[in-house]
Amino acid sequence: MLEKDHIESLLKEAEIYLTQGLLEESKEKYLEILEIIKNNEALSEDKHLIDSVNNKLRSAEEALDEVDKEPEITELSEEVQNLITELFSFSKDNDVAAIEGAVALATFGQYEKALAEFQRLLNEGVLPMTVAKNMLRCHLSFAMHEAATSQFEQWVSRNAFSVEDLNGLRLFLENSLEREGIKADLPQVDITASDNAMKEETSKDVFEILSVRVIFDDGPMEGQIKNFNVIFQLGNSVTFEIKANEEDSFRFFKPGTNLNRLQCFSHYFYFNTTGVISEKTRMTTGPKRGVYSIVLKLKSP
Repeated sequence: MLEKDHIESLLKEAEIYLTQGLLEESKEKYLEILEIIKNNEALSEDKHLIDSVNNKLRSAEEALDEVDKEPEITELSEEVQNLITELFSFSKDNDVAAIEGAVALATFGQYEKALAEFQRLLNEGVLPMTVAKNMLRCHLSFAMHEAATSQFEQWVSRNAFSVEDLNGLRLFLENSLEREGIKADLPQVDITASDNAMKEETSKDVFEILSVRVIFDDGPMEGQIKNFNVIFQLGNSVTFEIKANEEDSFRFFKPGTNLNRLQCFSHYFYFNTTGVISEKTRMTTGPKRGVYSIVLKLKSP
């Protein structure tokens, strides 16, 4: 009986490690449980228990395999952190306000209106790369993967951007799709693309935040770690989503909430920072009706 209590305690520990993303620690606990079962004559006959622990062990190992497949991500050097500080100094002018308006339409579930506004801004040459990336994000946030691919193909066929910017958009879209498990056959960029294509200073939006990890250090979620995919980004403001049935997150994320332990992940590196929740919006129409969009303003690392 004592060993069964010990096993139950170890199972709880393993589950906690798993929810916090501590996969190696979780795996070790499951292996420890199997060793206890193996050395106990009565428990070694409990096929249901053994199968249950093996299944949990397999899940932890599969999660570890997925992590191993991802490119190595390193923390930023001081030099790169200084670069990000500059990028976060995103000027608050009319152009930025116009893009914010289009992003707001998307966060309210107004997919078609948001895309029309993004297209208008592109036609007017307003921060083209920033608009283009958020346009692709708009397609992807509504699971319109084929529409995102078609949009990029259209830009390539029309030489709508410089070669450098088209390649940047291709990499951005390719990585975004791969993170959702989608392998897209995107067209290669023609090196003869027009030099008259829309251009934007590289300092405006060369840095992509793909996901944000929140480490909760107080309240009912203290000790938990949650990862959120970024669906929109404008300067130091990133938007992610939560469902209304995610009760703990739903209650925690409210305007004015300070987040003191954040990790922001790009393609190949991450940095630690802090931030504050600035907006919480409920989508009232479309396929994401009931989903909440959370806008997080990040501080420089």
